[in-house]
Amino acid sequence: MIDCIATAYATKNNEAINQLIQLLSKEQGDGQSPIMAYEQMLKPRDAALVNGYLLHYLDYDDVHSDVRGHATSVIIPTLIAVSNQNKQSYRHFLDSYIIGVEVTARIGRTIGKNHYESGWHSSSTIGIIGATVASAHYLNLDIETIANAIGIAISEMSGLRAQFGTDVKPLHIGLAAQKAYMAVKYSESKIITGHKDMLPALFETYSELFYMPDNIMRTDTEPWAIVNPGLWFKKYPCCSANYHAIDAVMALQSKFNIEIDNIEQINVTFPSQGDAALKYTRPINGLEGRFSVEYVIATLLINNRLTMEDFFENNIDSNIQKLMTKVHRNYNDEIIPKTNALPKGRYTIVEIKTKSGETLRERVDAPKGSPNNPLSTEELVGKLSTFSTKHARNIQNLFNVTDTDELITYIVTGGY
Repeated sequence: MIDCIATAYATKNNEAINQLIQLLSKEQGDGQSPIMAYEQMLKPRDAALVNGYLLHYLDYDDVHSDVRGHATSVIIPTLIAVSNQNKQSYRHFLDSYIIGVEVTARIGRTIGKNHYESGWHSSSTIGIIGATVASAHYLNLDIETIANAIGIAISEMSGLRAQFGTDVKPLHIGLAAQKAYMAVKYSESKIITGHKDMLPALFETYSELFYMPDNIMRTDTEPWAIVNPGLWFKKYPCCSANYHAIDAVMALQSKFNIEIDNIEQINVTFPSQGDAALKYTRPINGLEGRFSVEYVIATLLINNRLTMEDFFENNIDSNIQKLMTKVHRNYNDEIIPKTNALPKGRYTIVEIKTKSGETLRERVDAPKGSPNNPLSTEELVGKLSTFSTKHARNIQNLFNVTDTDELITYIVTGGY
């Protein structure tokens, strides 16, 4: 929740989000459901859309490697929408969230890598199911009603990775949250009834196995997905697939005096498909740069840091553009990832070859922020403080929350 609130407030006063709120208010009217980091309220279904959109807008939200994407930014908006009309204990809210993460992660880990690599935006396609189950559990719906809601959500799945680097990518998350909310409402009200055993159809359609595996269900001996592998919290507003390379470059910068004019070539080595999300080799702006290892490496080498502004829709500096041309991607499946590698089976090696004949090399398997190299609570509160000092100053209020009314009050006001 600390990271989720920090991510929301990082988007405060963003013009694109302001315009979306204004459009929905004009088209649908205002309501009583809160928008995170904004004063205006909308109807619950529209608030779920906006909250999902803004939480993913900067690509600054947490990641779960089993999902190969973002679960929180779909689940939390649906839970806020349903909880604002139905007060429950904060523990029940968190239980519902944890169940949503578990469902999303277990589908993500069993559906197979081809779902993502063939072009689907799994945060959206799989996330809608987790958000639906989380909200249905929150409302204490019966099994038949939950099954019907899952069936509706599966029919609503959408989102293609081809939209990465545009505003439609975060819209996927907002739409998934909105659809999850409505799937639960359709089912709860008994208005729409469909097939209640749609998970086999999901796997037959989207999985490389073409059938639902037995291990989709969690056993009593397995850890919860929110614990193992756990959530990955971001230090930079860009795709987490860049993070191994970012840490590698920062390590090289701390060890060596790297002169830009002395760089001959930069080689970046991944396992096959380890860079699937990094679709831009020559981005034209910072927004596309979120999904470009060439951009983050060149920007970090030239500026010695990464900032929020580096990932806005600004033109890329000519010096960064020039250095990007020296970055080359390579793939090697014979290199064995370390046991602590996250995502599992992943690593990145950065080699900088200089004109003077040196080769500077650094390998990273578990970047900072990932569960095996996590941010501390203090670092997460520091991220929150950057975007809302009031929330960070009153952080103890969040730890003392007992019900969802108090939670929403803290999110909206930063205190009581």
